[in-house]
Amino acid sequence: MGLLSIPTADSFAQPSENYVVNNPQGPGSYTVNYTISSATVEDMRINTADTSLVILINSTGDGNLVIDLPRTLIDAKAGSADDQFIVLVDDTYSAFHETKTSADRTLSIPFAGGSERIEIIGTQAVPEFGPATAAVLALSVLTIIVVSNRGRIGLGK
Repeated sequence: MGLLSIPTADSFAQPSENYVVNNPQGPGSYTVNYTISSATVEDMRINTADTSLVILINSTGDGNLVIDLPRTLIDAKAGSADDQFIVLVDDTYSAFHETKTSADRTLSIPFAGGSERIEIIGTQAVPEFGPATAAVLALSVLTIIVVSNRGRIGLGK
């Protein structure tokens, strides 16, 4: 008598993957978690000019991309309130489903077989002033203070 193996629901679940998106404005990167069906992710990059995340895919059929977007990488805000992202699949507006936390926003984006490009447009992408910029600013202020104090010490003689 042979063994019979019955697959469980977990066997059909899409494995979660991640992609490292480099900061186009300097050192550093962001890890983006996603699951995708009927396609593979070929590239992910930030377009700071359009405040968007561009995802290049190789699709083999109709599928779905579920992507966790760290708010530190890309967000859509109207003042301090959340605003809607705009999602384009091959340059055509696409409906999507969204869930939110304080740290990230998760989008579920359906796409048709043959799709090659998904673009998620927000209102801000990668902070303009990251940690390196803050360090340079702090060093500049410190240098000004030291130079100013040297001048004062020299005047007292």
